[in-house]
Amino acid sequence: MIQRIADPLQAMALTQGMPVAQAGATSLHIVDSWQRCQGMGLDSGADPQPNPVSRHAVRHLLQRDLLLASVAAEELRTLAQAVADTEHVVILIDDQGRIVSAVGEAAARGPVLQHARSGVDCTELYFGTNAAGTALVERQAVLVRRDEHFFRGLRHMDCLAAPIFRPGGELIGVLDVSCETRPLVPGLMELVQSSVTRIERLLLRELRSPHILRLHPHPGCVGTPFEGLIALGEAGEILGLNTFGARLLGVQQQQALGRCLGELLSADLRTLNRRAGQAVNLRTQAGMSVFVTLAEAEDLAGRHRRAPSGNGASTAPLPMLQCDMGPLERLTRRELKILRQLDSGLSNKEIAAAQFISVGTLKWHLHNIYGKLAARSRSGALAKARALGLLDAEPAQDDAVPAKTFL
Repeated sequence: MIQRIADPLQAMALTQGMPVAQAGATSLHIVDSWQRCQGMGLDSGADPQPNPVSRHAVRHLLQRDLLLASVAAEELRTLAQAVADTEHVVILIDDQGRIVSAVGEAAARGPVLQHARSGVDCTELYFGTNAAGTALVERQAVLVRRDEHFFRGLRHMDCLAAPIFRPGGELIGVLDVSCETRPLVPGLMELVQSSVTRIERLLLRELRSPHILRLHPHPGCVGTPFEGLIALGEAGEILGLNTFGARLLGVQQQQALGRCLGELLSADLRTLNRRAGQAVNLRTQAGMSVFVTLAEAEDLAGRHRRAPSGNGASTAPLPMLQCDMGPLERLTRRELKILRQLDSGLSNKEIAAAQFISVGTLKWHLHNIYGKLAARSRSGALAKARALGLLDAEPAQDDAVPAKTFL
């Protein structure tokens, strides 16, 4: 969560010469970044200094970042589609601050974003306070509005970024969205963090661990893209976990590695093995109640299971639809309604009004729908929804209906 100072004058007092942010509040991360920039001797009145690398170095960079690029590629395209026609640019940056790839309309790129290409260094040393460079240092999501940029040459643009972590807690990169011509669209932080969540799930899948523990405080969220995930070895030792899984356990990701599951949950692997495929209500070492399901690693690429109706209830598998859509997950009732409104030809504005939500919130829902259906566009999502029969009938009284999974 982004912590903000209520009084911008307080932030200005902490950082000499820092202008008042247009939004009227300044993030503590921004204050710290300005202080770092001043400590490096940077001139706030100057323009940023892009530091691209040679073509040979770019090829080496892309080889080094092959895993990050491959697991994030689909999510970058989906996110770019969600903000299409808004002049936003989606940028993937590695743990060293170098751009891996950028997706967005070339015509929308102003004097700064025209430099957004592979190999450019986005760290604070070259771009001062900026969302990607500051997120790398702070290891948290960062929003930087126009006047909050350290360099004067960046104060016409807005940007936000969220860090991406490996299952062991190591920072692997940052996902950034920037715009030079208009304020960022509403709900964009939620979109970016949703994308990061999906990327981290794919990174955990790369561990190829024999067991995966899925957990969430709400039973209906087990088996969704927003669950906690813990990769376990044969002896029940923790091989890796996603960011949300670590939060649920009350530990840092690095602190959990190698520890036995029974040290952090009120059950060990042997106990859970006897109830494999069932939703079990347990408590973490911090006392939080969570619902967990033990799955084999290959099940993450297979179908999800229906959420339990109560504590400790068994979970029956969802029926597979006879088509080539692959493994199934859940669309919420609202997402299904939005799909049907898409099918009726309504515009985003009309659907948002019908759902009593903002257009920005609707785009967040569309982003999730496209992700679950592995689609890149409205037409692609509708085509796959028809193939799955999701548009044929009203949803049942369940909280969710089957759709495409990511894991």
